[in-house]
Amino acid sequence: MGVEMKTIRILIDHSIDALKRKDALALRRVSADALSEAAIEGHRELILLALVDYALSKILSKTHYSNLSGDFFTTVEQHFRDARAGEKDDTIMHLEQIEDMVIKLDKEKGNYEANLIEKAKIKKASKLYEQGFSLRRASEMTGADPVEVLSYIGTSKIHEFRGHGKNAERLRIAREVFK
Repeated sequence: MGVEMKTIRILIDHSIDALKRKDALALRRVSADALSEAAIEGHRELILLALVDYALSKILSKTHYSNLSGDFFTTVEQHFRDARAGEKDDTIMHLEQIEDMVIKLDKEKGNYEANLIEKAKIKKASKLYEQGFSLRRASEMTGADPVEVLSYIGTSKIHEFRGHGKNAERLRIAREVFK
């Protein structure tokens, strides 16, 4: 098992634990950790995990989702377990199934036109941009619309902190080495 799959399995374990406890903050932390790893590794399953954990944290923290049946969370947890147990392609497939569940739920019960996954893509792309990735690369990695990311960045203070954070220093060093 490669380092990447070991990392994703550890992160999925944290996701399962946070989901069982209905701990939105813990899911956000796992999302941030997965995104940090994705910034280094660039693997699709890490990006997907960051996106679904962020969206699930929003579901747990919003009152209009508070009356969800336990079936939703039980099915999500099972997909996490299957994603953890499988190989890379299985992991991606099960994380995409969670993504589809979130989109469907948000379409049925959400209060906004944009779904939670699209919001997560924009938020996570902006975080990558903040860490020093180009707008194009950050958008490609997350699947976010670059115009939406730029709009989000423009209404936030992210541009003031661009190039800071633990991955920003790694990017600076890599750029210097490969000059």
